[in-house]
Amino acid sequence: MAFVVEDGTGVAGATSYASEDDFDTYVEDRNYTVTVGDTETALVRATQVLDATYRKRFPGTRTNGRDQNLEWPRANATDDAGNVIAADEIPVEIIDATCELALRELASPGSTMPDIDRGGQAKRLKAGSVEIDYGANATPFAVFSLIDGILDGLLAGSGGGLQGTAVRG
Repeated sequence: MAFVVEDGTGVAGATSYASEDDFDTYVEDRNYTVTVGDTETALVRATQVLDATYRKRFPGTRTNGRDQNLEWPRANATDDAGNVIAADEIPVEIIDATCELALRELASPGSTMPDIDRGGQAKRLKAGSVEIDYGANATPFAVFSLIDGILDGLLAGSGGGLQGTAVRG
C-alpha cells in the first residue's frame, strides 16, 4: 500500500492524516524518544485506529462522502466552541492524535487496536500477583486518555459543545 497523506481535498487513496514531517515535529516539540521502526506504517495504522475508534463522534459528514478514503475532511463540522471547521481542513487535533497513536504503534506494533478475547464468561484473570476483573459492561477496547483529551474539542458529546436545546415552558 502506498503512503498517501490526506491534504484536505478528500483524497481517494489517502492512508494517513499526518506526514512524516508532521510526526517528526510532534515528537521533537514534546521531547519524546522514538522507537526505531517504520514511521509510515505506524502513521497508517494510527489513522485507521483513529477513524475506527472515533468516526461516529466526529462532527459533520465526509466532504466527498464515500468517495474519500478517510473520515476527514468533513463538511458542516464545528468544534465544541462553535467554530466552523473548513470543509478542506484537517484539524490540528486530528494530526496530533494521529502522531500520538503512531508513537504508540512504533513502541509496540499492533498495541493500539489489539484483538481481545476475554473468554466469553471469564470474569477474573489472575497471574501471580496481577489480577484483572472485568465488569459486566467493560469494553474490550483500549481507552486512550491522552488521545481523548487531544480530540475533546472535536468530538460530539465531549462536554464542551451544545448538544441540545432546553425549552422552559
